[in-house]
Amino acid sequence: MKITWENLMVNKQSKFEKMTEHDKFVYFLLLQFGSPYGWGKENPEASDCSGAVCMALFAATGLLVRTSADDLMRRVFTKTSTRQGDIRAVFYITKKETKHFDRMVSAGTATHIAGILEDGVILNSQEPYAKVRRIADVSDWYQRNGYEVVVRGLDREALARLSGKEVYGLDPEFHRYFDTGGVK
Repeated sequence: MKITWENLMVNKQSKFEKMTEHDKFVYFLLLQFGSPYGWGKENPEASDCSGAVCMALFAATGLLVRTSADDLMRRVFTKTSTRQGDIRAVFYITKKETKHFDRMVSAGTATHIAGILEDGVILNSQEPYAKVRRIADVSDWYQRNGYEVVVRGLDREALARLSGKEVYGLDPEFHRYFDTGGVK
């Protein structure tokens, strides 16, 4: 027995087209489950934390932005009042100057983001691969290491204003999965 992928994908596409933006966001986060972490990537093959969220936002809304976790927190996920059914993300914000990969970041910088699947559950794209985790489990490590944990909701109008303007070198694999209307 084997899977008939073409038929399965036609069925998935039909269901996807009927989903709300929130459900599309969650669906695309879940498509990344098990994908390897890829710094600077934003596609189903591999992604980093902000890339996973940016890809899911594009799939859900048709609005393309590719930027850092900190920029997403400051300019896109600005709603502090959130509820189930909103597109939401959790941010991990350093309380002190700290080294992040190969550079120093100042206190108050969000160095990690994860898209929220449902209350208390995220898709965490982090070494070695993306997996579904409880917010509390991921947050414990960050809090012990000097981070604040903040949940924010999507400001769709802010995303629309930035769409197409804040795109930092999409990786080539992105264009295998999405038509961006010429945005590079």
